[in-house]
Amino acid sequence: MIRKSRRNFLPTFILNIFLWMLLAAFIFKTSPEQISQLSIFSINLSFGKNIIIFFILLTASLSLTLALLFSSTRRGFLAALFIDSLFFFRIIKQDSIINTFLSAAFFIAVELFLYSKSKDKKSTTVIDKNQFK
Repeated sequence: MIRKSRRNFLPTFILNIFLWMLLAAFIFKTSPEQISQLSIFSINLSFGKNIIIFFILLTASLSLTLALLFSSTRRGFLAALFIDSLFFFRIIKQDSIINTFLSAAFFIAVELFLYSKSKDKKSTTVIDKNQFK
């Protein structure tokens, strides 16, 4: 009798709920107007630490949620990055339909590439040397 391995989704679900609650608390408790100045090689960058933390929390919570929905960690993570890219375009005021389509095309192309790579690994067969004698 072949024993099938079973995945236990309860720890992932609990971590997912915790991340969503942490994201909600972060949204309600912080202000996005805090801006930090960073100078690298005489280039002044201004960014909000809160925005970076927001994107990290959003990516983690969306990635776990979508990985559970799609039953694939890779597809969940790519879909989370796609949604994050849409929010990022919105923040830098470059949200247009063309950027949405280009971002979707990019992530679909990455998914197809990774899918073909994993399919190639599964389809390789071991040739028995005694088979051709």
